[in-house]
Amino acid sequence: MEIDKKDRLAQLERILHSRALHGSESLRSFLQFVVARTIDDHEDQLKEYTIATEVFGRGDSYNPKIDSVVRVQAGRLRSKLQEYYATEGKSDTIIIDLPKGHYKPVFLSTDAANNQSDFAVSHGTATNGAENVSSRFAAPVSKTLERAWLVGLSTAVILLIVTTMMLAFSNLKFRRSAEENTSSSANHAYGSSWEPLLESSSQTLLVLGNPPVYRFTNAMDPPVAMARSIPLTPEQTNNLADELGKTFITKNNPAPKLLLCPDEYTGMGEAIGLHRLTDVLRTAGKNVVVKQSRTVSAEDLKNHNVILLGSIFVNEWSGKLPVREDFLYTGRATIENNNLLPGDDTEYKPKFDPATGRLIEDYALITVKPNISGKDTVIVLAGIHSEGTQAAAEYFTCKDCLEILHERLRQSGSTSEPAKYYQALLRVAVDNGIPTTVNLISVHILK
Repeated sequence: MEIDKKDRLAQLERILHSRALHGSESLRSFLQFVVARTIDDHEDQLKEYTIATEVFGRGDSYNPKIDSVVRVQAGRLRSKLQEYYATEGKSDTIIIDLPKGHYKPVFLSTDAANNQSDFAVSHGTATNGAENVSSRFAAPVSKTLERAWLVGLSTAVILLIVTTMMLAFSNLKFRRSAEENTSSSANHAYGSSWEPLLESSSQTLLVLGNPPVYRFTNAMDPPVAMARSIPLTPEQTNNLADELGKTFITKNNPAPKLLLCPDEYTGMGEAIGLHRLTDVLRTAGKNVVVKQSRTVSAEDLKNHNVILLGSIFVNEWSGKLPVREDFLYTGRATIENNNLLPGDDTEYKPKFDPATGRLIEDYALITVKPNISGKDTVIVLAGIHSEGTQAAAEYFTCKDCLEILHERLRQSGSTSEPAKYYQALLRVAVDNGIPTTVNLISVHILK
């Protein structure tokens, strides 16, 4: 039975928003790309080179013989699809699969998958695509899975009881060992970039940027603050009311004034990035200290592993450490490249919607370098805008993304191990203030 386009797209959306692909932005982009090209009859674009450049941000010089990112990610995507159909998608009526050796997805109804599986068993034959789909996905949609689920659940209950009893009688040495193993597992999962933070016995310092922000004055502001406020013309007030949708402030204050606040706020991207980073560190059992950039001292940066959120525009410490960097933020709100590598541009500029003025594309940097003392590590996650900073933090806490980054670092370095200090440049698509697609476009090793 032919599956129409609407049903294929609906099944794609279910998988993209599933738990199996949660946090795997690169795999979601991969699946969305190959499905869209197949549905639109552009199968000629389902080639390794095209996928590498369109989905994974590789440049024109991409060589599949050297860089295996597409093949590696295809294997990961197949595993995630199996995981989805074995759990939350076990009752779905449409199967999307990526057969081995191909980048063209296969769409199959569950009835067709079962019929093809039965035919293959009784006749000893199967077609190439149907064999891969039916052999891997027929079982999850049959009653066999229900029996296996019950057996598995019973086994899990028994194991839980046994584990609980063991924990009840465990001693302090065993608990300490478990904590060390937990930390080691987290370190392994996030790779070499996180090693300085997860293996260190000291606290990690997270530093938030303090962008200068204008806010509306209110009746409780002291006279000294009101004296510094900036009055708005009637035209400016009307423009603000229209832009803000006539919010509470503009409704109740017909002549609003603006007051500069250099130390009270941080960006949304920095706040979301803080959540992502603390989640990783605390899951690994690590203590975290959070400070505003204006309260940080050189002594702090000398004695801690540090993560700085926000570029030099909002976090002055992002540009103060004595390490020569290839990528630098400019006063024009761009990123300048002082060491051109193949495929690089000299300057990277954000893009805006000409009709609305909204940001639609940003650039961000992940910079890993030694701290002032040279003993610890400083990590700077910063976009030209706050949306880019959020994207950098999300990329740095995404295991799939870090696998791609570390592979690029190994290719750029002189040894098989990823380089310790580096800059990674990201291109960030932005929709309504939210970073969407993030692509790694260049990696530079810092000497």
